[in-house]
Amino acid sequence: MNRIAVAIAALLLALPALANGPAGGKKDAVTRTVHGKPQAPVSVTATVARGRATVTVRFHSAATEAAVEVHGVDGLTVTSAANPLAGGRFARGQAVTFDVAFAEGPGRSHLAVAVSGRFGGMVRSTVASFAVGQPTPEQLKPAGKSTTDSAGQRIKVLPSGK
Repeated sequence: MNRIAVAIAALLLALPALANGPAGGKKDAVTRTVHGKPQAPVSVTATVARGRATVTVRFHSAATEAAVEVHGVDGLTVTSAANPLAGGRFARGQAVTFDVAFAEGPGRSHLAVAVSGRFGGMVRSTVASFAVGQPTPEQLKPAGKSTTDSAGQRIKVLPSGK
């Protein structure tokens, strides 16, 4: 019984050292928890003008099988190619720029750009959205109503999809 007590005491004394990481590790190292889906290592920027946008995709890691799709949201209709890039290969730091033509929706609509590809052996994707136009008074109205749950936390009740 004494051996078990000694083993437990030794383990309890060792726990703080184990929490700081392996020997030789940084004492001040910070571990960050990632929430959500891992995204493709790219940045997407766009310069939006009336009826067109110039989109740039910069690859922060080498990519194969890279593809770009553009879509309209909230009434925006893409009138140019919906797939400006398919099956591309890019080295780290390379960028591709392309133009997108579209017809704006009523009020505020959005141009969505989806980038996918194989990055380091893993398939990943990223979606970026760019606002077009000014919101109508109807679009500025809050959707749903606010209420509180049994614990007093504020929640928002949204309408069902259309």
